[in-house]
Amino acid sequence: MKRYLKTIKSEEALERMLEHIKPIDKDEYLPSYKCRGRISSRSVYAHVSNPPFMCAAMDGYAVDFSKTIHADLSNPLPLVKTRDVMPVNTGDPLPYATNAVIMIEDIEDADASIIIRKPVYLWQNVRMIGEDIVEGNMLIPANYKITAYDIGMLISGGITHIHVRKKLSALIIPTGKELIDLYNTENPMAKPSGLIDFNSYTLLNLAEETGLDCAISRIAETKEDLQDIIKKAVLDYDLILINAGSSAGREDYTEEVIKEQGELVFHGISMMPGKPAMFGIINGKPVFGIPGYPVSAALTFDTFIKPLYEKAMRSPKGAKFIDCKTPYKIPSRLGIEEVIRISLIETKGVYYAIPLPRGASIFSSMARADGLVRVPVNVEGFNEGDTIACELLTDKETLKHRIHIIGSHDLSLDVLRDMIKTHHPAFDLHSTHIGSLSGITALSKGVAQICTTHILDEKEKTYNVPAIKKYLSDKPCVLIHIAKRLQGLVVQKNNKKDIKGISDLSRPEVKFINRQSGSGTRILLDLLLSENGIEKHQINGYDREESTHTAVGILVRESIADTGIAIYSIAKVFSLDFIPLAEEDYDLLVTKEFTEDKRFQFLMDMINSNEFRQRLEQLGGYNTKETGRVKFTKD
Repeated sequence: MKRYLKTIKSEEALERMLEHIKPIDKDEYLPSYKCRGRISSRSVYAHVSNPPFMCAAMDGYAVDFSKTIHADLSNPLPLVKTRDVMPVNTGDPLPYATNAVIMIEDIEDADASIIIRKPVYLWQNVRMIGEDIVEGNMLIPANYKITAYDIGMLISGGITHIHVRKKLSALIIPTGKELIDLYNTENPMAKPSGLIDFNSYTLLNLAEETGLDCAISRIAETKEDLQDIIKKAVLDYDLILINAGSSAGREDYTEEVIKEQGELVFHGISMMPGKPAMFGIINGKPVFGIPGYPVSAALTFDTFIKPLYEKAMRSPKGAKFIDCKTPYKIPSRLGIEEVIRISLIETKGVYYAIPLPRGASIFSSMARADGLVRVPVNVEGFNEGDTIACELLTDKETLKHRIHIIGSHDLSLDVLRDMIKTHHPAFDLHSTHIGSLSGITALSKGVAQICTTHILDEKEKTYNVPAIKKYLSDKPCVLIHIAKRLQGLVVQKNNKKDIKGISDLSRPEVKFINRQSGSGTRILLDLLLSENGIEKHQINGYDREESTHTAVGILVRESIADTGIAIYSIAKVFSLDFIPLAEEDYDLLVTKEFTEDKRFQFLMDMINSNEFRQRLEQLGGYNTKETGRVKFTKD
């Protein structure tokens, strides 16, 4: 009598099985809208910005805001239609020489004119070009499971088709003379003449829900039937699932057939239900013997087939809920339930909720969100350190396999993310761009363990080390050099305003676009202004802020601003001229504790690789001679 006395632990069985599974490299090029649930095989970058032009965010009248300055309740101001104001609907391009929109609710119609009783400010009720997505930004990396939100983001970025991995194909083979298939019987409503095969359809739906392309064969009633079906199946399918016939009964032929046609890797696992499960290889294809009892079949599928799929497709998993803490005060309006999109950072087992852009038009933040936090109607937001409930859009395992960098923006982070997902598909790299100083503050509070920084000290004229000594006096950390990079003014090719340097920013006709407070670029600008004796109020646009270099580049290219400070690679990407201002150190700051984490080693392997240096040099404006060098250690 056949026995499987040498059972192995499920962990060992899983490890043995995964050793035989190779990732699928074949891909296909499909319309973006057909790719929900599919796995990207290449990184995808936005073709266009969204919105692609300055547009009205409200129905009303477009106007030059300076024409409204004197309007108030005691001084109603008439504005002539088509001369002073132009009618616009939400989404309309902003007419020439206008820079704000008066909401339709705030006007009184007076035939050829409108009357307003309060002014509008610069860019009020206007969506800026690239507000949601900036042309050239990475939308999704390779080996990424695409959601419905991602599809909306991809299409809004002009992506009509993408490369996705071909689906793993599977054939389910039901076995047993006692079975009947209700979908292949003459009278399915009659009293069954045998046992109804519902396991196959349960497995079919589990497989399709997981992401496999699945089919069911005819019922194999004899050993010869099973042999014949398998011989053909291993030529046409990636995976074979034999349901029932894995036990030790007289008509349980699965083990024999696997041994005859290939190699049996294991038979019998110390798991209840699911003990009779087996696994083998035939013609290079994985073949599972799944127990016939329904619960055993389902648990075996969950234990083995899902991990098999994840390795073959380089696919992440999914999950539900989590408690997290607020790293700082998160305000919200009283009287309305707000759903906030958040990015999660896991630090020492604590999850911190970092709010993403909250505007209703910022669709990309929905695609990039790890979860949703609901603020009740009677609450004015959350205080720093509050514990709040988060509806997960990802899972804890994904978060634990993530390297979350907070701090300064740079294109090198996109390169690192692409490399991490290529070389270590189970891991990912996310970056939250809040500026160098804010990143260091996050490390000092214990919210994050890794940040990027490029803070120039005004007195010592050195980067990052003085700031670390000042703000992280009691935090052991390591400073690692990523690259030297050129910062400068970006201008259009024709440079109509003849901008040559920092001193030209004080000219009133020059429109400037700034970086956010706390960013290293903002600190560099303030130092250069001080050295040149220029006051901040002299800069036309000093208070207009963006959080990334790419946003600055796109606004200059589209003539929304005449100039802004960005890295050289942005000028190259957007075909802009570049006026060098400084070569700065762009560094990675890591807590000593995180250097013991395997994710840090993966990251350092990428930073120290020739591939990383070559890709930065291709972008332009980077000096990688000291890339990967430990610049400073604080115990």
